[in-house]
Amino acid sequence: MIYGEFEIELEHADIVYNSLLPELRNTLSQRSNISLALEGDTIKLKVEADDIVSLRAALNTWLRLVKIAYDMVVIK
Repeated sequence: MIYGEFEIELEHADIVYNSLLPELRNTLSQRSNISLALEGDTIKLKVEADDIVSLRAALNTWLRLVKIAYDMVVIK
């Protein structure tokens, strides 16, 4: 198992975090696991995968979801 961990400090991190939580219920792949945590203004994202291809795909998806959620909060 390989993994990547990111700490993303954001304005309105709580809103972004809460908007991402429902996505955790939708398993997009059996080859990766995602965990999210909120600590103050920081979202902690951990992606574990069976192989590098799955890791890259999951990271691309989740980093894009964070950006979209953030953009929706900031650009009202």
